[in-house]
Amino acid sequence: MEFNELKTLYDHLEINAVDYKYNQIANLFQRLRDIKKERDQISEAEMAQWEIDCFSFRTQNGRLKSMFSGTDDKGQPWDYPEISKLTGRHLDYIDGRLKVTTNPILKARYAHILWESQKKHNKYAEIAVDAYLNLVKLYEDKDKKEPKLHFGIYIITFIEQASYLAFSINYRVADIHHEMKRLVKEFNFNSSSSFVLRNRLIRYMLERKNNFTRECFEGFPEVCLRLGQKLFGEGKFNNAIDLFEAGERVDDKLGIETHDWKRSIAESYEGLMNERDDSDPAVLFFCQKAIECYRKIDDEEKAQKIEKRYEYFRGTQQFGKFSYEIDLTEFRNKCREIAQELCKEDSEKIISVLIADKSLLPRRKDMEKRAEDSSKNAILENIFPKTITDRYGHTAEYFSTEKEKRYFEILEQYAFSVQLEKQILINDIFIESIKKDKLNISTVINFFEKKSWYGKNITKRLPDNNTVIYNWLNLIAPSLNYYFIQMQVHILQPDYIPNFVLAMDSLSLKIEGLVRDICVCSGITTFYTTRDKQGREIVREKDINWLLREDPIKSLFDEDDLLFFNFLLIEKAGINLRHKIAHCLIDYSESLLSHKV
Repeated sequence: MEFNELKTLYDHLEINAVDYKYNQIANLFQRLRDIKKERDQISEAEMAQWEIDCFSFRTQNGRLKSMFSGTDDKGQPWDYPEISKLTGRHLDYIDGRLKVTTNPILKARYAHILWESQKKHNKYAEIAVDAYLNLVKLYEDKDKKEPKLHFGIYIITFIEQASYLAFSINYRVADIHHEMKRLVKEFNFNSSSSFVLRNRLIRYMLERKNNFTRECFEGFPEVCLRLGQKLFGEGKFNNAIDLFEAGERVDDKLGIETHDWKRSIAESYEGLMNERDDSDPAVLFFCQKAIECYRKIDDEEKAQKIEKRYEYFRGTQQFGKFSYEIDLTEFRNKCREIAQELCKEDSEKIISVLIADKSLLPRRKDMEKRAEDSSKNAILENIFPKTITDRYGHTAEYFSTEKEKRYFEILEQYAFSVQLEKQILINDIFIESIKKDKLNISTVINFFEKKSWYGKNITKRLPDNNTVIYNWLNLIAPSLNYYFIQMQVHILQPDYIPNFVLAMDSLSLKIEGLVRDICVCSGITTFYTTRDKQGREIVREKDINWLLREDPIKSLFDEDDLLFFNFLLIEKAGINLRHKIAHCLIDYSESLLSHKV
């Protein structure tokens, strides 16, 4: 509908606002504003714009939030609409509208805005709470008449906003408790919103445990079981899991055990597993969850049965492969030129470059920029979570939160940079230097003895009061020597494929000890206390995963070195070398063990 005058639209909304969504009300005022602008009726156009602002907020956890945000041409952030920027005249207009309207949709929005604005006063929150609770009843009636139209979604928003405001000013709290409890127990079970309303409200109440007493949850386990079993019978296993998990949490809240929730959850995951095609990657996840749940209830027979299914499914998985040929001839020639030029220098200079030149490895800031650019060009791809599948077909890691997905993209760009750029140049420098005998076991050992702490003796006192003296150069020299032997044979006999298994196995594990000793020398704690199965306190050393993820390590290594260590040694989305070698999850066929010339 179109309206040419503010009064006509006001009168229409006074009767019919409950039939509109807030954004639809904003659209009505937007068309009226444009008409007023065309007629050069600036004052009324301004009032129409104020109404647009009012009905353009979105709601989140009971608060009013801006609908849009971004940055301007100068990189400055902006939001629309923004309550903190509402002017005195604007707020006075909203206050005036609040005083004359009786429609609960309009009253709730005007009062809520005023309470969160510079005119903040408890009276506005009270008006909003009254209006929201009124709307709950109105929309519940709508749902009863038309249960397929999802009116329950609006009820969730209204009751959550009423709850937030009520608890903020301690107003009608008992009514909020009553309405929440009533909706969970009595809302129309045949409504299309039956599941989502109950699931949302129960979780909302559990998450705000300080606001809701045990009495508020009485009768909830029966509701969760009734609806969960109904959904299970209909094959809606994901929804059933949500209800069974909610029922389990409510039981914990009440200190009772009304049902074997974990078994129902396990059976639901088994249902998801059985309904999927054998080659569907999701079936492995559902298997894992079912096994986990059955083991929690000590049903080992069922867990082992599904493990056999898991082995079968793992063998049926087929992953697509995308490949694209890139002509790197010109780049490779440039790398050889750089390597040949560097090899005119003496051994000490070459080793110094290999150790300290930041251009030889990707920089974190560069990878962050590439990840950001890639995200802009692949918006749909970045909506979905990422998973890492190991060489055995197991799902090894998930990247689902925004922070996790961002980090995955950085690691992905790091891998591209290493494979397509950095590795080629590093290989050429090593090969050219070894060919010219500028890089060998003697030059490396001499450099480390003079320029590093590897050759320094470290003294440690043992628990038996004896001392042990060692230095890291003696510990890593054998593997370095083996590496150079393999390379020299390969250079003399190009058909010989060097075998770096021993060198890689030894050096990858020694790095953990090197990092630990650096931490010890720097005063960073490398151990932690825990308890064994009998509850006795014991002390363990932190492993490389723990050490590299702690904040104190950032004072010893810069962000580029840490990203390299993480990518190379412990990230499943990276090379994960330390884990693969420590647990023998790597074999000779993997390209890491073959030197590519």
